[in-house]
Parts: sequence; C-alpha cells; structure tokens
Amino acid sequence: LFLIGIILSLHGLHTVRSREEEIYNKKIEIAYDEVTKGDPELAHKWDKILTLVESDNESDWRQSIIEADIILGELLTKMGYKGETIGEQMSRVEKGDFKTLAQAGEAHHVRNRIAHDGSDYPLSQHDARYVISLYREVFEEFFYI
Repeated sequence: LFLIGIILSLHGLHTVRSREEEIYNKKIEIAYDEVTKGDPELAHKWDKILTLVESDNESDWRQSIIEADIILGELLTKMGYKGETIGEQMSRVEKGDFKTLAQAGEAHHVRNRIAHDGSDYPLSQHDARYVISLYREVFEEFFYI
C-alpha cells in the first residue's frame, strides 16, 4: 500500500514539474538575430520614421509616431500578446516581462491623441522626437531595431 502511495506521489510530482516547465521555462524568441543583423524591411521602416521626425513638416512628425506605433503592434503580436488593439495587447503584458511598458504606454497614448484629435492635438517637433525616443527604448529592449 505504501509502495503504491509512493508511486502515485512521484507520478503527481512529475506531472506538476512538467506543467511548471511549460509555464516558466518558455523559450524567448528575440526579434533581432545577431547572425542576420535584423530584418532589412524593419530597418527601412525605422529609417523612414527617423527621416519623418526630422522633417520641417508637422504632418510628417505625426506620421512618424503613427508608423512607430504600427511597429509596436507588430512587436507585441510577434511576442504572442493577443488583442484587437495595441492597448488590449499591452494590458495583457506582465510588468516583469516588459521593462519599458510605461514608455510604450506613454507613446501609445500620444499616438491615440494624434489619431483621435487630429490637428487639434498640438505637437511640436521636440515632443515628436521625445515620443520616438520612447518607442526606440521599447524596441531596443527587445533588440527589435
């Protein structure tokens, strides 16, 4: 009877350990590969964003923020976060998994203001550069750019 109890306990322990392994030891896929030096299409998008934010045209600054937010959405999707909007995806992120979550939230908030308020939302080039730097911090955390 004791032998059967020991065997059942060991089997249960093995089951628990395998479930813990699935949850806590997931393989992290980095969007940037050291061998291939990243995605050339993504590098082109990022260069375009940097060009737009340095333009003299206010609509280009707004466009650069919107484009950076699209890349943020791609990153979150690639990381496996589900949701219909970027806001929903970010709400599912654990703070410990995403050190720059506050920066992503602040930058996404500005993007939403630009998208919803349009030209009524005041945006200086300094502000646009700051928001792009927030996106840069997020992307660099995950070696995405």
